[in-house]
Amino acid sequence: MSQAISDYPTTGSALRRASLRLDASWRQVLRAPLVLGLLVVLALQLVLALFLSRGASMAPAATDITLLSFEPEQIATIRIDAGEGDASVTLTRGEAGWVLPELGDFPASGTRIDQLLDSLAALRRPLPVATSAAARTRFRVADDDFERRLTLRGKDGDIRTLIVGDSPGFRRLFARLDGEDAIYDLRLALFDLSAEADDWVSRDQLRLDRERITRVAGPDWTLRRDEAGNWQLQDQVKPPAEAVVGDLLTTLSALSYRGVLGLEEQPAHGLETPLLTLDIELADGSGRRYRIGELEAGEDYALRVGTTGPVYRLAAFDLGGLLDLSLARLAEPAQDGEEKNLPPST
Repeated sequence: MSQAISDYPTTGSALRRASLRLDASWRQVLRAPLVLGLLVVLALQLVLALFLSRGASMAPAATDITLLSFEPEQIATIRIDAGEGDASVTLTRGEAGWVLPELGDFPASGTRIDQLLDSLAALRRPLPVATSAAARTRFRVADDDFERRLTLRGKDGDIRTLIVGDSPGFRRLFARLDGEDAIYDLRLALFDLSAEADDWVSRDQLRLDRERITRVAGPDWTLRRDEAGNWQLQDQVKPPAEAVVGDLLTTLSALSYRGVLGLEEQPAHGLETPLLTLDIELADGSGRRYRIGELEAGEDYALRVGTTGPVYRLAAFDLGGLLDLSLARLAEPAQDGEEKNLPPST
């Protein structure tokens, strides 16, 4: 091209002059504030894209790794300590399921524990939100200042310990693995890591099969189920009030409780002079005696089966109408329109 221009001097000189004019105009355009601003933005975008591309290549190695690295079947013991006070709970996998050793191996809620272990096993290691010692204190995930310390143990010893702190939002908790600096924002709820034994007890230990109940006796009344399946009130000619008997059987078959007060009776339980004693017989010949007392605080009630075993805490709602049950209520006639199996009026 340079050879062609030299061959035609007049034409070459014109092109050089046009090029100089074009270069000058471009230089003026490039000096404009708007163009300079756009160039700066473009440069920043290129730097950011380069940074993100490098980060993306590293991210899978961080976020695809499990945080705690265990299988739920590995766990033999779970210990949860509260950061304030002396509250703590230990859950142990027994031969028949999960139990609470502090409560004489009282059955624990296997469903709730399995859900917790599944949630923990599914946690991924996200990018940390902080790593400094100051952040550990600020987020309450320090060794000596935390909301919960959760330790998972196998048959051969500790597997992992998770230190849990403040919550940045709904069902989110700051947490740190013991021995590591990285602090994470995890999808967990503090209630799922309760350090109170009552939050882990199984709630079905007092439940009965309604159809297996054949006799219920109170202080001055006895109900029996005859061979035809009908209930009779002892020493009474008329059948008992059907609705009252139905409510009684519903309450006894689904009796629940708020927690376990302990393994030994205390004067504060009110069981030495119970408010109510119930004897229950089942179809297989076995039976239970319930003693129900009012707690000293006056808000809830204590129940014990016989003279051994745990003392349960019940609310008035759990007892239904048991405390108001009497011979008069069981024997009261049905109201008009409530009688069943009567011939139609003519």
